[in-house]
Amino acid sequence: MRIQKGDRFQATYSKQSYVIVGKWGGNLVLAPTAKDNDECLIYSVGEIEELVNTLKWVREAGCEQ
Repeated sequence: MRIQKGDRFQATYSKQSYVIVGKWGGNLVLAPTAKDNDECLIYSVGEIEELVNTLKWVREAGCEQ
C-alpha cells in the first residue's frame, strides 16, 4: 500500500478522520481533521496497513491506493 503526505483515513469505530502530515523517526504522523480534536497519532506504515486490512480504518476517497 502506498501511503503519502495528505492521505486521509477514517477510523470506523469512532468516525474520526485523520490526515498524514509528515514523518517522525521513520513513522507517520496523522493529525485529526476535526477542530475539536488536537491529539495526533503516530503509526508505522505496517501498523496503518494492518488497521486498513482489518477494516478498523478506511482510506477516504480521493487518496491513491
